[in-house]
Amino acid sequence: MKVVGYMEGTDSELLTNLMLEGYETLPLANGWDNHGKYIAHVNRTDNLALVVGYLHKFIPVSKEFKIGEDMLSSLKAYKIPVVFIVPKSKLRKAGKFIKIKGVRYSFADPGNLTSNILGILRPGKKAKSGAKR
Repeated sequence: MKVVGYMEGTDSELLTNLMLEGYETLPLANGWDNHGKYIAHVNRTDNLALVVGYLHKFIPVSKEFKIGEDMLSSLKAYKIPVVFIVPKSKLRKAGKFIKIKGVRYSFADPGNLTSNILGILRPGKKAKSGAKR
């Protein structure tokens, strides 16, 4: 079974919808919030298909680390895509703010999160009846 990793604060409705669609979820940590498994320690056995979380959860507190170079290194190595949750009104600003080489990423508005995530996980398929999109 495929797994979706998520950062603290990710909407529980999305996580429930993913479970109903047949995906497991795995809490991930950024190194300072102790939410779950440290994201840089993700490995092949975690079977992650995707990682999702609000953009600010991926920004290191310490300026000595850079987004994408340290914290997301395992996602880069295992080619695991990331969806950064950003309000639609801030997408342009977020796009200018973050430049990550070697990591496949996209932005999604919180209001369309389930459909965006399922579109990435299963392109061309719709959610099962009853799942909010």
